[in-house]
Amino acid sequence: MSLPIERDNLTYAILESKDRTEVADSVAESFTDGTEPTALALGIGREDFKQLVEIFMQKFLHDRLSIVTRNAETGEIAGAVLNEEMGPDLPAELFQFDWLAPGLALAQEMYGQYFQAGLPEAHEAVHIVMIAVSRMHRRKGIGHQLMKLSLEQARARGYRRGVVEASGLISQHIMRKAGFTDRVVIPYATFEFDGKRPFQNTGGHPSIIMMDTEL
Repeated sequence: MSLPIERDNLTYAILESKDRTEVADSVAESFTDGTEPTALALGIGREDFKQLVEIFMQKFLHDRLSIVTRNAETGEIAGAVLNEEMGPDLPAELFQFDWLAPGLALAQEMYGQYFQAGLPEAHEAVHIVMIAVSRMHRRKGIGHQLMKLSLEQARARGYRRGVVEASGLISQHIMRKAGFTDRVVIPYATFEFDGKRPFQNTGGHPSIIMMDTEL
């Protein structure tokens, strides 16, 4: 299925350069509204999270695996799924933020366990980095639709596997509904960094889970 398409008064299209600023703003707002467990636990604010999105943005645009959905009448962003071709390493620019160090340590632990079976080959796996739906558009199935369309696009381009780190109960539900299987489970309450447990306050979300699916 080729994009853009319109469904339920929403237009779904591949992320383009013209979307960059609006998407970074929208995703940062969604991830720092108190519903995303790791941002909540680390106290990450909107502007800091926007910097994280911007670090990934050039690769999102280059890989053309990300999808944005907008209100077909107003053009307002309703949600986005930001994807990249998967590799074994995190962007080096992320390590400049001291406040992000516990999150990076958590990600590295997950990657280390997941890649014990071997690193992905080029053009093998699509990595779902962030999926966000604006508050006023939640509980309408938009997250599931974004996932469905992005996996269809990845499959059509020859990718064979989808991989995601699902940080909360809602995203884990969306991913399982999309056919993902749990591979690495790390409980927040027991994860330690520098002798501390930085993810104690995750708003009732028990674990972060690395999941994958065959496309």
